[in-house]
Amino acid sequence: MAAVLTDLFDPLLLGQALISGILLGLVYSLMAVGLSLTMGIMGIVNVAHSVFVLLGAFAAYQLWESLGLDPLLAIPVVFAVFFVIGVLLQRLLIRRVQDESQSTGLLILFGVLVAVESIAILGWTTDTRVLSADYGPSIFIGDFIIGRSRLVAGIISLVLVAALHFLLTRTRWGKGVRAMAQDRQSATLMGINVERMAEIVFGLGTATAAVGGLGLALVFPFTPQGHIRWLAWAFLVVVVGGLGSVRATLFAGLFVGVLETTSGVVLPFELVSTVVFTVLALALVLRGEGLAGVQRRSI
Repeated sequence: MAAVLTDLFDPLLLGQALISGILLGLVYSLMAVGLSLTMGIMGIVNVAHSVFVLLGAFAAYQLWESLGLDPLLAIPVVFAVFFVIGVLLQRLLIRRVQDESQSTGLLILFGVLVAVESIAILGWTTDTRVLSADYGPSIFIGDFIIGRSRLVAGIISLVLVAALHFLLTRTRWGKGVRAMAQDRQSATLMGINVERMAEIVFGLGTATAAVGGLGLALVFPFTPQGHIRWLAWAFLVVVVGGLGSVRATLFAGLFVGVLETTSGVVLPFELVSTVVFTVLALALVLRGEGLAGVQRRSI
């Protein structure tokens, strides 16, 4: 117990955990922001979200291994490819059941999750992969160490989250999306093409998930089955931050990242996930009515 308390109040360990948690939280924000938007704007609980995080990681890995394409240079490719995938998924599947009960959409998206995971296992097997891009030695700031790969992943995530926030809050298109989120029928009467907007929103959600997966691949090893963990993390960020707000998702992601790293200071590694899952369960209980009770926010 004395050793645990010593670790808890050790300024060096705590400061290192905070720095790592902030950078990791930025990546979590990017990973989860698409889920927040699709739930908040379109009312879709996308349980297949995490497989696109997974595919983003494997796409970056394959481009690195096969073509030698640096992950930073792979970002536009990954973003564009998965944006198109998201648009097609919305157009060919989700649009057809948008007037059905929510359980129908959940079943379809769960089917997408199982199918994509199975294809990933066939294509990449169940072996653990590492995206071993080298961005140079770690950075030392006093007694604190910042890994360059984690720093790069954090900066990428912050830039993309900020760009998405600007797009939704400072552009005419973003005003149309906010109108659709508030009242879809009224937006249609005002001449807004809500179907096209829904396709773009789902495309952006899928693309940001994939680039978030690229960022996670710079930080963690990954396997085709490991995406379930990221789904739980993404839902936790959404539940804590509320639906539809990019800024709230950013702060919620930072909270989850810092929670994970500071828990790792005082607890065995295998218990860190237990802490995060416990917080997710408590958040759902306190919200009331499960995911249906998650608060909607202004975009």
